[in-house]
This record gives sequence, structure tokens and C-alpha cells, in this order.
Amino acid sequence: MDLKELEGKYRKLARQASETAMELHDLTEELPGAYQKIEEVARKAILKHQEWAEAKEAFEKAQSS
Repeated sequence: MDLKELEGKYRKLARQASETAMELHDLTEELPGAYQKIEEVARKAILKHQEWAEAKEAFEKAQSS
């Protein structure tokens, strides 16, 4: 994957990670009624942030090469 593709993937995942964090935040406004969704939404946010962190690391590594 070239630098431009890595940057695109990194930016896309950064946006998606931000969206999942916002979902988690929005869920707090629905509490206590939506407490059953907390684990599912948190798991989704964790996975997306892990993907984003990996893409960020790969992009930064490619930049320094």
C-alpha cells in the first residue's frame, strides 16, 4: 500500500472511530433506558479505535521511511 492509500485508510478510520465515540456519547443521553446497548456500542468503539490506531501507526511509519 502506498503512502496516499495509507493516508486515505487512516483518515477514513479516524472518521469512523470518531463516529463510534459519538454513538457512545449519544447513548449516555438515553440512559437509564438504553443501558442494554452500552456493551455492544462500547465494543464497536473499541474495535474501530484499534483499527484506527493500527492504521495511524502504519501511516506514520510509511511517512518516516
